[in-house]
Amino acid sequence: MTSAMPAPTSPEVDAFLARLPEAQRLALEDVRTTLHALVPEATEVLSNGVPTLIHFGPLIGFGPHGASRTQCALYVMQAKLLASMRSAIAPHTVSGGTIIFTPEQPPSVALLERLARDRARENEAAHIRSAQRNAPKRK
Repeated sequence: MTSAMPAPTSPEVDAFLARLPEAQRLALEDVRTTLHALVPEATEVLSNGVPTLIHFGPLIGFGPHGASRTQCALYVMQAKLLASMRSAIAPHTVSGGTIIFTPEQPPSVALLERLARDRARENEAAHIRSAQRNAPKRK
């Protein structure tokens, strides 16, 4: 049996998470680990001050909710997607393209899986459309 390669993580994201209060840090590290397992081909960056997985564009960001030292957030960047998933997201709060949660009540693996899958599909489809638009025209 071969072991899977560990997901590439960013030293910048490591440092970012290390500065957070313990409860937030632990919850967000769990989210990070789960997202990397769900989308192992994604890379990780600090984008606009938020740890973000990249897969054909920004996939999902995660971090503290604003300046809160007690709440966490998933930055899904797609309000329309979240609106279609209201019942799956409950009991968490949604604000635009952001899911707000507490370290004591993190998002379920099933919710993270659905978000990662749907966002990956959206990004892959956008990448294909862009490649088709930019492809040389046949004569």
